[in-house]
Amino acid sequence: MKRALKTIVCAAMASAMCMGATALADFTDMPGGAMGEAMQNAVDAGLIQGVTDTEIRPNDNITRAQMATIITRAFSAQENSDQTFGDVAADAWYSDAVSKAVEMGAFQGDTNNNFNPENNITFQETYIVIARVFGFEPYELKYSSGETLMLGDCEESVLDKFSDSGSIASWARDGAKYVVGNGGWNGIDGLLKPADYITRGEFALLMDSIVTTYINEPGTYTGLPDGLTMVRCGGVTIDGLQSSHNLIITYGVDESGCKVTNSTVNGVTLVLGGVDKTPVESTDSNGEKVYQPDESYVSIEGNYYDVRVNTPFVYLNASSASVSYFKGVKNSLVSLSFAS
Repeated sequence: MKRALKTIVCAAMASAMCMGATALADFTDMPGGAMGEAMQNAVDAGLIQGVTDTEIRPNDNITRAQMATIITRAFSAQENSDQTFGDVAADAWYSDAVSKAVEMGAFQGDTNNNFNPENNITFQETYIVIARVFGFEPYELKYSSGETLMLGDCEESVLDKFSDSGSIASWARDGAKYVVGNGGWNGIDGLLKPADYITRGEFALLMDSIVTTYINEPGTYTGLPDGLTMVRCGGVTIDGLQSSHNLIITYGVDESGCKVTNSTVNGVTLVLGGVDKTPVESTDSNGEKVYQPDESYVSIEGNYYDVRVNTPFVYLNASSASVSYFKGVKNSLVSLSFAS
């Protein structure tokens, strides 16, 4: 079920998915075993491409620019950042991907306002990026009583099973524990390899361990497996999802929308897409002018533990859902009823 879902449901309202066979990519250096399968899945999902027509180069290190490109492809990122970097030329092949990766919060520059696009990226740097974009990081809830709760936090002891966990830099420990504790990453041969540069094949393994289903085509999907699901286009209905993992409605969901019905999601439901392109002007409680969506393109029904809207101008219809916790951003709206 890790294979990218490139076919739509066989017929409208079908009760099961049909999955087309995907021929192995014609790369002479495609590895065997788990890494080969993971790389094939990454090719099928459009995350990575051949370096040449015949070479996939699984042992090549990944640069920060290449990582930005893969992440923005995975999430179908749309918007560019206003931030510029002294070492990213406007006509560089990676300029657009870097801008989008910064806008979605995957990357930051250094203290000298450089992105360092050609630098190879380490495993521990990768863990931070993955934790940020997949909703693995917790957030702090503050109650009127003064009590606080770190929703989605996990114990650092989840790293103890790795013999090299003591080598993780202090600034990277949170990212590593969230990818392990909330993402289910088991490392490579029992190692986290924090200071090692991550290769193309190793990154494919990491993504393959995290993402179970990519939905790339409009249609109605039922019978999806329990695992992290990424919706990467609009016109999608998911019915009867029972998941203990995250559900990510990516930036690729447009005005044709996404509807999730009769489902239970006990991980994070992360809504990034479904933006209203024509928000209306209003005034907030402080008298400040704001713009908010008045059309809803994303709706959820069923039971949801942790729902987060991370993109402005998204109006989430959760009026038929039972939600335990919700977090939105400025200029987003939600209609919901909290679980009792």
